Amino acid sequence: MRLYQLHRTTCLTVYYDLRNDWLYLDWEGNITLPALQEACLQLAQCFLRRPYARVLNNNEQVTGLSWSIGLWLITNFLPHMSLAGIQQVAWVPSATLRGQSMMQLILNWLPGSIITCFDDLATAVEWLKQTRPQQAPGYLLPQHAPETQTKLAAVVQDLGQRLATAAPHKLQRA
Repeated sequence: MRLYQLHRTTCLTVYYDLRNDWLYLDWEGNITLPALQEACLQLAQCFLRRPYARVLNNNEQVTGLSWSIGLWLITNFLPHMSLAGIQQVAWVPSATLRGQSMMQLILNWLPGSIITCFDDLATAVEWLKQTRPQQAPGYLLPQHAPETQTKLAAVVQDLGQRLATAAPHKLQRA
């Protein structure tokens, strides 16, 4: 992988993999709901700049998770993946029992989703390398269609406003 760092929060580093043309999400530490929400808002803003069809989501370095994370992801974040342009997600969950349970919860609540779960990063990378995103003809760089960009901007703005209302002291800098 040839990585270019796009963002960093307390629990997430977002990279663009130049060689493979995908986002690499590297999560770490004990993740609380407020930390996850801030990280997801920063991640959503990456998708406003351009679509990324493939995402490698690595939770191997996650040491703990709040139970409220799974429900929040299912109801507030993951349903918008296709709007953001994501076509495939290779997800390596935390090896902790809670991490494994959360991954199963997400897969059960989002049947037929674009998420594929893997036991290790190497297998996830190999699978994602075999996928090829569907790209619109005529663009030199991937772009959202104007109507999609407008919808996505509204979703990201709404997410930011809801999080700022819930914890205004945490997200004023976002």
